[in-house]
Amino acid sequence: MMHNVVLVGCLLLSSLTAFGQSIHLTGRVEDTEHHPIPYASVALPDGAAGTATNEVGEFSLTVPALPQRLVALSIGYARTEVVATSAATLTIVLPASTVQLPEVVVRNPQRVAEDLVLRAYAQLVRHEKDTYYGKAFYRQKTRTNGTYDELSDAFYDVELTPQKIVGWELGESRYAAVAGPFHMKNFSTLMRLPTFTQHPKRGSLYLPLALDAAKRFTFTLREIQTENGRETAVIDFQPRPGIDKPAPAGTLYLDRQTAALRRQELRLRVGSMLAFTKGFQPLSDSLRLVSDFAPVADSLTRLASTRGELAVTVQTGNRPPVQSLISAYLLLYQYTGRLPSQAYGRVKHSADDLQMLQGRPYNAKFWKENEIIRASPVEESVIKSFEGRRVFGRL
Repeated sequence: MMHNVVLVGCLLLSSLTAFGQSIHLTGRVEDTEHHPIPYASVALPDGAAGTATNEVGEFSLTVPALPQRLVALSIGYARTEVVATSAATLTIVLPASTVQLPEVVVRNPQRVAEDLVLRAYAQLVRHEKDTYYGKAFYRQKTRTNGTYDELSDAFYDVELTPQKIVGWELGESRYAAVAGPFHMKNFSTLMRLPTFTQHPKRGSLYLPLALDAAKRFTFTLREIQTENGRETAVIDFQPRPGIDKPAPAGTLYLDRQTAALRRQELRLRVGSMLAFTKGFQPLSDSLRLVSDFAPVADSLTRLASTRGELAVTVQTGNRPPVQSLISAYLLLYQYTGRLPSQAYGRVKHSADDLQMLQGRPYNAKFWKENEIIRASPVEESVIKSFEGRRVFGRL
């Protein structure tokens, strides 16, 4: 028997469509020691199309013509540009960014960090009504006791602001599951947490980019990363003792000159935000969210991707504990203008992801020809297994 887990306190998410094909490129992004770099961005220089590497550094991207310039980016590594002259598999090597901690900063790293976080928050608030549109890909998978028992992929058309994803329309999707102890009904709620809030007392948890955040968090400058003259301040934060609701620990990556947000990492327990079917006893949980932001102007950025992992251990009666890892990845692979055919409907945080996906027919041809994020070798075998059992599109 399968049971559902519902998230009961959070905020909003996203959407997309298929991208026309011309030439299909595949490749791998690695560091100078030949280790794969997962979740690196690989895109055209103008941002018209892009993708991200999978867990083993592989990527797949459709480009309009050859030769084609590609830009690869990942926090902690230098921006690297290559030219693809053929459809042969590419290897892109990213050198590490230079790390420094200037002496003037060392004397008061907490004050420097707090001031920069305040500037970042103020800038986000000034631009809170800026609206962007794009196409997004969302992949979610569940492993229970080490075995995949759920996988879903979906394309959306998305409307977003600097604060959050405010609307989306579901396009092609596929969903497959086999018998397991439970399934997440709306994990995307966690993936849609807002970037900042002007009303920290509202909502189910505190955020580091918020009004008077220094009253609820401590901020410490860890280091400054330098790449091509651009400095990124790496700022760790921790919730202060005694606050009255959950708050994450984590790291902010901010442009030292402009205070533009480049990455936000959150780590927290979400037990109070989960509701389990009767009979399930949660033993432990931990959530990690990482959001990357792409430049949109000299001093502004917008959401490029979010990835999340929720590890949960539960028990029913006297049975052995069950360990599940729910992971998801949201990629905005193309920014667009507002599409006249789309309503970009608002969806409540309690919307049932599974219900939306289960009713969709499985279009095998579409998925064979529209690979945006390349599946890892393990995922590919799972997808083929699900196809062989004909479980896509139904629970």
